[in-house]
Formats: sequence, structure tokens, C-alpha cells
Amino acid sequence: IRKKFKRIFWGEKLKKILFFVKKTFYLFGILTVFLLSCIGLDAKVKKRIVYNLNKTSWELSQISKKGQKLPIPEGANITINFSDGKISGFSGVNSYFGGYKIKNNSILTAETAATLMAGPEELMKIELNFFDILQNSPRINYNNTTLSLRNKNGEVWTFKKLDLSKKLKNTKWKLIEMGQTSFPEKEREITISFAENKISGNSGINNYFGNCEIKNDSIKIGPVGSTKMAGPENLMKIEFEYLKLLQNSKTIKLVKNILTLTTSDGKTLKFEKIK
Repeated sequence: IRKKFKRIFWGEKLKKILFFVKKTFYLFGILTVFLLSCIGLDAKVKKRIVYNLNKTSWELSQISKKGQKLPIPEGANITINFSDGKISGFSGVNSYFGGYKIKNNSILTAETAATLMAGPEELMKIELNFFDILQNSPRINYNNTTLSLRNKNGEVWTFKKLDLSKKLKNTKWKLIEMGQTSFPEKEREITISFAENKISGNSGINNYFGNCEIKNDSIKIGPVGSTKMAGPENLMKIEFEYLKLLQNSKTIKLVKNILTLTTSDGKTLKFEKIK
């Protein structure tokens, strides 16, 4: 009886031990699968990170082919702006505009039109090369600071993010066009100067000042204050219209030394840089 009891006792013990071991391995297996799933999911999430190009601006910084840098003519200033499915910028001599799509986060397709101005031969040549790469479905790579376009011949155009707020800081500009109408030289020039999140200038009769926020190709101005001097009626009228358009400006574009502010209804203020 005692031997039989021992066999039963140790048999039950062994069953419990085997059950515990089996359960431990089972839980370990579940934990391992869970951890591997988390790691895989994390990798997929990282892989799927997509930087939003909408409302960003870029400036050409380098052209290369097979590891060799190619020359960029002085004054080319080639830029790309992305905004709500539209693409625009400066191509070396002309301004261009159109629509774009990005397929599989890797192929850029763009249909563009451009102004028809002529310029120096070297700028016309790089402009043609830019349109050739832009409109022939280049492979696109980008992050929050750099964008590159690669054509089928292995030529790579690299752009750096354009920060207009930094580029305009401590610069001064004079008005040359208002509302599609050329602005004639007056006894007092209308000007605008940029500082850290601030603008100031002369609006024809009075000095003005206010807040300014620039983000990519968007601008927000106001509130704007000014001195209270009176002047000739025609200049007062121009001053009033200028300040109205200035405070309603929504987008900003810099091409070479011409700065353009555009309101939501398409009216523009164009400035030329004062050296």
C-alpha cells in the first residue's frame, strides 16, 4: 500500500510539474510573439513616416551625377513651392505653376506651365534641364530639411528647405507694383523692412509697424499701427490701399530680388530689394 501511495503521490507531483512547465512555455511563447509583433509594428510605423510637403518651399542647393557635382549658374535661384496639390516656383528665368501628385511616396508627377521671358543662355539652359527633370516623373526623396529629384540618367537635383523668415530678416524693400499696377516713383517711397517677427516701413506719408509671421509660403501680418500725419489726398488714398492689402496678405514669394505678397483674392504687392 505504501509503495502504491508513493507512486500515486509522485505521479501527481510529476503531472503538476509538467503542467507548470507546459504553462510556462506557453506563456513565454505568447510573450515572444507579442514582443516580435510590437517590434515589427514599430518598424512598419517608422517605415511609413511621411513628411507632408504641403505648404513647403525649397531652394536648389546642388546638382550631381555619379557622385560628381555639376555647376549651378549664379543667379539661377531655382525654387519649388508645394501647396494644396499645386506646384509653383522660379525656374531660372521664368516663373512656373501647375499641379502635382506623388505616387507611392516615391514618384513625382507634375504638369506645369511657365511665363515666356528670355534670359542669359546659361540660365535658359539650366531652366530647360530643370523642366526636363520636373516633368518626366523623377524619383523623389524628402525629409523635413532636404528634397531630391533623380531622373532616369542618375542626375540628382537636391533642394534645401527655404526659410523665408530667416532670409528676409534685417532686409529692406521698396514697393514697385500694387494690385497689378506699376507704382510710379513718388516724393516718398513706400517701403517695408523685416525684423524678428516684426515689420516696419513708410506707407507714403506715415511710418507704420506691426507683427509678422512667416511660415513656408504663408504670411500673416497685423495688427498694424502707424503715425497720424496728413498729406495730399492722392497719397492718402494710396497709403490706405497699401495698408489694406498689406494686412490682407496671405502668401509670400521671393524670386531673385523681387518679393511678392498676395492677398486671398489675388491682389499683389511687389517689392524690390534695397541694397
